[in-house]
Parts: sequence; structure tokens; C-alpha cells
Amino acid sequence: MIVKSKLIVFFLLLIGAALFAAPLKDIVPVADSVRAEPDSLLRPPQLILPVQPERHIIPWRLAVYSGIVVSAAGFCYSRMDDWWGNDYGPFHIKHDDWNGDNLIQTDEISHIFVSYRITQATTGLANWSGIKPPISRIIGGCLAGSIMLFVEYPVDAHNPVQGFGYSDMIANSCGITFALARNKWPDQLSRFDIRFSIKSTVGISDEIIAQTLAQNDNYIYWLTVNPLEDYPFHFGVGYSANHDNPDFIAEREIYLGFGTSLAELAGLIDTKWERDLQTLSFYELSFNFRIH
Repeated sequence: MIVKSKLIVFFLLLIGAALFAAPLKDIVPVADSVRAEPDSLLRPPQLILPVQPERHIIPWRLAVYSGIVVSAAGFCYSRMDDWWGNDYGPFHIKHDDWNGDNLIQTDEISHIFVSYRITQATTGLANWSGIKPPISRIIGGCLAGSIMLFVEYPVDAHNPVQGFGYSDMIANSCGITFALARNKWPDQLSRFDIRFSIKSTVGISDEIIAQTLAQNDNYIYWLTVNPLEDYPFHFGVGYSANHDNPDFIAEREIYLGFGTSLAELAGLIDTKWERDLQTLSFYELSFNFRIH
């Protein structure tokens, strides 16, 4: 418990240092006008680069951002034993990390999804607070990486029935990298997304984290693509599992779907609504069928 407390304090100090060390100004030149001069008829017109308004950190937004991060970290810490079990055993590596949990990689895919969404949230809030985009991405990636690392070590690494998972850490890195790349190159990658849906509302876990095989199997994780940017609908490939056979051996499930999200539906009425409701885009409203 003392080790946990020290890590939490160190983690929060890193957050504070990263936020308050971020540059306060961001000047971005944009060429959008032509210089008018008396001798303009004698030579080709020259472009001038007017300076956009200086970007400043907004203190109250930064305070909200910090409060959200600290509150979320504290809540997750308080629920840790209920979600992942105790971490009082010796450090050990998860045996047969890729196949040994009988989840056929749904656990790794869930790590991609969670790390991707945490990175998006922390990066977006940092940018909303007035921090320039490059620094926002650094803060978001570091926060997401720290949170997901803390789940693996010391929690899973010292849990007698879990263990430190290398495949989980690789999955975390993939989710964080994709979120940061999508933020940096929106024109090329914004049409791709990672989402989830549920198969049934019956038997949903009261906790955020699935506690049984049936609850874990209730999630479908989607990789979606929107081939037409002007329309809020897209195609998706989904992945899930089931343990319906008598031996409770995991079986893969592959889905194809056509869907949208609440944010995109709201955008049909007003594009501002879509921007304001982007946090709801994690859930896939899909018409789908299983192909495997």
C-alpha cells in the first residue's frame, strides 16, 4: 500500500509538472492575404503571413482538466482490488501471455481500445485547456502510458492469478500510438476509429471492468472506416469471443457492420453538436452480422 501511495504521488507530480511547464503561447502563421503596395503593378504580388492571436493557457480550464485527471485516478485506485484483485503476491510474468488466459486476445484488444480512448481524452482536454497541440499530445501519451503501466505494474504483476503481460504492454503502445497519430494527421486518419458495442443489455457488469467470462464476451470491438467524409455512416470489422461450448473453450467471433455514433447523428442536425458530443463516439450503433 505504501508503494502504491508513493507511485500515485509521483504520478500526480509528473502531471502537474507537465501541465505547468507547457509553453503559454502558440503562434501559427497563416497565408491568407496579399500585400497591397503602390508599385504592385510593377512586380508580382507577395504573400504576407499575418499572425494569429496568441494562444494562452486558460486557468479555469486547466483546473478542470487537472481535477478530472486526479478524480479519475483516485476513483480507479479506490476500485482497484474489486476490478483486478489484490497485488500482494510476488512479481511474476503472466504464463503463456498470448493464449494462456482463454480469452483469445480479447484482453489485448480491450487494452488497445482503453489506451486509445484515454489518450484521446487526455490529449483533447490538454488542448482544450489552451496547451499547444504538440505538447498536448506529449501530455496525453504520457498520462495514458502511465495509467496503463500502473495496471500492469504493480497491480497485475503482483496479482497471484494475473501476472505482468508483455502482450498487454504492446497493445497499450499500439492504442496510444494510433490516438496520437490520428490527432497529428487528422486529414489522413480521422476516417478510422476504434469503438465498441455490446451484444446484449442482459447481464452487464455493474463495474466498468468485466468480472466474468460472460461479461467479457458481451463486448464487440470495432475498427471502423468512413469512406465518405460527408456522410456520418461507416463500415466496421468487429471482434469478440464466446465460451458457449460445454468445455468453456474460447471461440472467436468476427463481425461485419454498418453504423454510426450518437455524435455523428447529432452532426446531421448541427455540426457543432457533433463536435460537442465527440466523447460519445466511443460507442458503435451498428447493424451487424457475424461471419465467423
